[in-house]
Amino acid sequence: MRATRWIACAAVVVALLAGCSDSGEDEENPGAKDGKRTGPSPSAEATPPGTQLEVPALYDTGRGWESTEEGTQLPLPRTGAVAVYWERPGEGGADEYGFTVLDAETGEKRWSSVPVSPLESTNLPYIRATVDGKEYLALWSSGTTDDDAINRGKEIVAIDIFPADSSGDGVRPVHVEVDGEGKVRDGGAGLLVQSGDDTVVAVDPATGDTTEYRVNDQDPPADCPECDSSWQVKGLTDDGLLIGTSIDIDYNGFWVPGGLTAADLRPKGVDPEEPSRVQVISDDLLVVDWGQERNSDAIVWSAVDSSSGKTLATVRCEGDTTTGDHHLSANGRYLAHGGRVFDLEEGTGVCFERTDSTNAVEFQLATDEGVVYGNAIGSGGFISSEQPVQLDMRTGKIEEFDDVTIDFPFGDTAGFGLFWDEASRTMVAYPHAS
Repeated sequence: MRATRWIACAAVVVALLAGCSDSGEDEENPGAKDGKRTGPSPSAEATPPGTQLEVPALYDTGRGWESTEEGTQLPLPRTGAVAVYWERPGEGGADEYGFTVLDAETGEKRWSSVPVSPLESTNLPYIRATVDGKEYLALWSSGTTDDDAINRGKEIVAIDIFPADSSGDGVRPVHVEVDGEGKVRDGGAGLLVQSGDDTVVAVDPATGDTTEYRVNDQDPPADCPECDSSWQVKGLTDDGLLIGTSIDIDYNGFWVPGGLTAADLRPKGVDPEEPSRVQVISDDLLVVDWGQERNSDAIVWSAVDSSSGKTLATVRCEGDTTTGDHHLSANGRYLAHGGRVFDLEEGTGVCFERTDSTNAVEFQLATDEGVVYGNAIGSGGFISSEQPVQLDMRTGKIEEFDDVTIDFPFGDTAGFGLFWDEASRTMVAYPHAS
């Protein structure tokens, strides 16, 4: 049995720009003091995996599966799967890269890709992207093609895209080539190839179709006609590029040419002169830091649907801003973002930032049940410490684990938590306890 204890008065459940705090125990919390729970779980085998880890009480270690597939594990929450990104020596040539995708419930192989080699002697960075609710895996490289002793060839960016819901062995990618040098990233509503300072190419991962945008040809927002002198492409929406300004002009907003602007979305109580910063989370989800609220030290954050322009949730955060990664639960309801967690269905959120009386929390993963895992970051002089915690978004209460070596999942989908055991180099999946 694992002992836990509550952190009192640390969570603040916030409705739209309204906050409150609470403390006490919650009997419905999946990580309550009762320790691990047992019971049937759909599709879980009734035999324990050989790898037994110390995990939160949400998971039943008495059932599940494990895999020693070599590579980098990439959870695919919308697909209910996990990909293993592998590398192997090529036969007399460049190294080869590819994916093997396992079912998250059973551990059985769903599909594997053909091997892909980079254009030149380099590695192949991978990208996970979600577009129109469907997940994709992509590999890309840049270099020269069609060159020989006489011909210099041409510079291109090559992208190989695999739908995450493929099946069978030897799955072939959608292959895309974009002229010129550049880098590829997940832009939100598609892949983006940054080709030079003033040109970006959007790639539809479903078809491989490309759309070229000249940044200098994009219309600036009506309230900032001089914005065309200093801007950056932040991402891609269904309506076109998401553009924000650099820091060397007065306007610190963002916009989609001919579409939404920061002015359209700014919450009440936020000074229009405050700089706003936007981050693309997925194909239709943005997070905006609106800056400081009027007559307050609080920073206002919003989660926004980029397709409709609707604000899904807003939260006021006291204290220093916590940086960190973002993680969206498989059902799309809960978003962990640094020291903040949003409930996109209820329009609420919580903040755990560093203040004079509290430590910050960096959240790492959100489950469909609203259980969110992370670490409270303490500091003493030049030494910082991490204390594992879990938050229940249904109550706003957070609890601290006495066991600082507890293993958190790197993914959670289809009712299973996905864990990595470094000692045995094994991936293990445990079902949610009933």
